[in-house]
Amino acid sequence: MSKEDGAVIAKVVDLFQDYGFELTEQHLKKLTRSLWELRAGRWRLLFGTIGGNTVITNILLKKSQKTPKNEIDLAIKRLKEYL
Repeated sequence: MSKEDGAVIAKVVDLFQDYGFELTEQHLKKLTRSLWELRAGRWRLLFGTIGGNTVITNILLKKSQKTPKNEIDLAIKRLKEYL
């Protein structure tokens, strides 16, 4: 990951910390009941919330419009491990 990509991710994470789930779909999308996608340029952060804490489960480079099912399944599995 380049420094520029890292800076974009950090900026979007800061936006989420400031505005939470009030972000528009430009930055935030709900994938399942417990899984969200935070959009940072071409990078995607999959995360969920557990007890008021945000847990990032995956960071992936988006190559198509749909989020790959295997990445969603992996994120859900990782979230369950935190419970």
